This record gives sequence, structure tokens and C-alpha cells, in this order.
Amino acid sequence: MTISSMTSSTNALSATQKECEGIKDLFRALKVESVVFRVNATLLCKASATFKKMFLRNADSTKPIVLRGLKAQKFSNLLWSLSTSSLPQLLDEKSLERLLDVEELAQRFAISQLHIRAESTLLATIAQGKNPAIISCSSRSLSRMVKIVLRVGNQPLFSFLMQMWTWRLHSRELHHVHAMRLAQPSRWAHDPRPFLKLLGHAFYAAMMDVEPKLASGQCININSTLTQPETIHIRCGYHSLRSWWDQIASQPPLYEHSPRCDHPERCSSAWRVRFESIADMESLPFPKVDGIRRIQELHKCLKDDLFLTQSMPVTCRHNALQELQKRRENLLETLHHHFDL
Repeated sequence: MTISSMTSSTNALSATQKECEGIKDLFRALKVESVVFRVNATLLCKASATFKKMFLRNADSTKPIVLRGLKAQKFSNLLWSLSTSSLPQLLDEKSLERLLDVEELAQRFAISQLHIRAESTLLATIAQGKNPAIISCSSRSLSRMVKIVLRVGNQPLFSFLMQMWTWRLHSRELHHVHAMRLAQPSRWAHDPRPFLKLLGHAFYAAMMDVEPKLASGQCININSTLTQPETIHIRCGYHSLRSWWDQIASQPPLYEHSPRCDHPERCSSAWRVRFESIADMESLPFPKVDGIRRIQELHKCLKDDLFLTQSMPVTCRHNALQELQKRRENLLETLHHHFDL
């Protein structure tokens, strides 16, 4: 495979040749994996000091310069952007991967203008939040985007991508074992807390996958992709979350009464009775350890409860439900503590 499309006008070439004095041969061969690319060395050295040093260091033009640690397809995508002065249009997963390749290699080879364009295009597209290429991207592409937003320090976009990861976990679009590997804080030169949260959700998803075995006292590490330490963390989370639910079910959250509440004691009593009754129901469709979904279902039942509608002022009922929602939000933020991570 050869690529020789990197051309420009005669005037531009002569100016470039002056800037890249010492590069005697206009075209050079670069070998990536088993593919040899024939490139315009003069244009590449103008775009990148890294390439200029490479060509000067490897003066023998009869031998291809071997670039190690690269994928041929990635390098081809970079050369395409350089030769066309264009970026891939973000239409689908494949075009997103191509743009990520361009951004990654433009940074690696210090092609500053192209890198700035690719990076800013990616950040702007992520910020839109609705681009199909972003929403449906692979976990690998998602991981690459996380690295970019961490590097530029964009906290809102980082939070958005972490939410995507978490949502995929709970919707089973991302396997929990893969998420456990991705979320290891040691993989990221960053504040470990967001990754510990993601790791907590990964262990939660793993726990729910083996919950029937745990409930019946079976071993969970036979024919499992989980490591022995991971199964210990899962068991720890299982017992912790069962205790958490028992505590939640026996302690209805306190709430602020409306100034128009004429009978606060009666209002509180109605809330407590219905809360404890529904929370203790075996008919709730999720296991005790599935606190995220169980408390969400409890919230729904209490919100639609006719007795509470008749017994509590609207503001009191709203405040009580808000306090219950806060418990769920707190659980979402602190899952990793239950698994002793």
C-alpha cells in the first residue's frame, strides 16, 4: 500500500524546502506494521518538527523509516487529514475512531495546528451531548475521549462521559468486568475519586449478576471471569447493601412540613405507616441488595399512593419524597464504600 497524494503548488513547495533545509529527498518511505507509506517529506517536516528530526536523523532515503508502536490504519487516517487539510465528519462510530486517531497522532507527532483542530472538534461534539457517533460509540472510543477531556481539564465533559459509562453499566451495554478494568484508578493520572465511583457501579453490576448464587450461598468464583479479590469485594458489598436496605426500610426519612400543614403529627404518622408498609413488601420487584432500583420503586409507589395523597398536604408529600430521593442519590455516590474499594 502506498500513499502519494500529499502535494501542493510549486511556490508552496519551494518555500517549504527553504524552511526544511537538509531534507534532500522530496519523498520518503515510512513503514508502519507491514505497510509502507510514500510521503511528501518536505510537507511533513513543515507541519511537524518531529518528522523533520526523523528525516534528518535517517538520511538514507533508500531505506524506509520504521515507526514502531503504531497501527497502520491510524497512521493512514493521519496522512489523509494532512493531505486533504480536512477532518473526518462525525457521522458514525467509524468516523469517530478516525477523528480520534487524527487527534492522537497529531499530538504524538507535534502537528500543532491539526491537533488543535481535531481536539476542539471532538470537545465541541461531546459538548452537544446528542451526536449519534458519541452516544453509540464503543467503550474503547469512550475511554479515549475521557483521556482527552482529562488532559484539557474540562470537568463538565468529564462528568458527562462518566455518566455515559455508568448508564451503560446499568443497562448492560458495558460488561461489568470490562468496566472494572477500565475504572481502575491506577490507569489514570487523575483524581481517583470519580474512577472509584465508577468502579463501585461496576462491582454493583457484577454483584447483581451473581445475586442468585449469593442469595443461595453458592460459590461465585467457579467458571468466573472475576478474580478472587474481586469476589471478596462483591461479597462485602452484598452484605453491606442488605444491611443498608434494612436500615432504610425501618427509618422513613424526616421531612419539613408545610406552613399550611394543620396536623404535622398526623401527617408524619401517615408517611411513616405507608413507608414502612411498602418498604417491607415482598412484592417490590427487586432483591434487597438492589438498593438503586428498589428505592426508586419505593419512591414511585409512595408518589402514587392514594392514602398519602389524601392524608398529606402537597408540599409535605413533595418534601418527603425529595428526602427519599436524596437517599438514592447518596447511594449512587457512595457505592464504592459498600464494596470496600
